[in-house]
Amino acid sequence: MSSGKQVALGWDDLTPGGTWTHQAEGRPVTKKVVFLVDYGMVGHGLAPLFVDGHATELGFWGLSTDIIRRLTRLNELYDRQINWDDPADPAWRISERDRKEFNALLPFVVSELQIALGDQWEIEVESQPL
Repeated sequence: MSSGKQVALGWDDLTPGGTWTHQAEGRPVTKKVVFLVDYGMVGHGLAPLFVDGHATELGFWGLSTDIIRRLTRLNELYDRQINWDDPADPAWRISERDRKEFNALLPFVVSELQIALGDQWEIEVESQPL
């Protein structure tokens, strides 16, 4: 038994700039993206932007080279929390300079991303200052 009503959300366009429309009501819906910096993401071509729980590729978003450069730096600083030669090293600490740089860069990058993604996307920030 099937219903004739459609209440699912669907893409008008398969790009980040495309808009979601509520098919039953025909009104635009804001899409949610989670911003979460994690170890090695940008270096492996992934953006710290998750849609429906899945990481997305940097190229998907069409971000400027300046934003990608800052995302790369943010990810490099985040990665410095671990001694990659000895991950179990209990004495390892990120330097104060790197911690301050990460904490200053984080809200700046989020603001840049919100401008780049536009009003169609709501950014939920899960990354916290170090």
